[in-house]
Amino acid sequence: MKTQFLKKKFSYKDILYKGKRLGALCLILVFGTGLVVTSHMGNEIPVHDGDVLVDSLAVSEDEKPTGTFEEMRAALDLERNKLLSSLDSEQEKKRITGYMEKELAVESLIKSKNLPSSYVVITEGGVSVTVDKQELDTNTVAKICDIVMRETGRSADKIVIQSKY
Repeated sequence: MKTQFLKKKFSYKDILYKGKRLGALCLILVFGTGLVVTSHMGNEIPVHDGDVLVDSLAVSEDEKPTGTFEEMRAALDLERNKLLSSLDSEQEKKRITGYMEKELAVESLIKSKNLPSSYVVITEGGVSVTVDKQELDTNTVAKICDIVMRETGRSADKIVIQSKY
């Protein structure tokens, strides 16, 4: 008895239907992966309620900066340069000089946007911005906060914006 081989006819419809199934499967796989990835990223950008930006009441009178911003910047740079000369770790030196560079960049950007003069201090724990203006309105605070967040990568809850007065 002869074994008859059944040969299936070639059809473009079969390829088309298989391609649609494969495409739908890939689309579901990509969409599912996107959902998993974005679900883990949800906590990185905190929602800002606008109430924590101006915190001059939390700073005691002893802690408020005195003198002109240029004098304060010179004093801070002098202290940091002393610290840099005493450090052995190259990584610590890079971190501190990085803070110094970012502070100057933020101050320059704030000034270039026609906002009040400012004095910025970046530490490991957060960013402190002292503004040379008696009354800070929410618009000014929001603009300064936006600049600081973009330049430093810090979240709004790590930024304190206060009046010099």
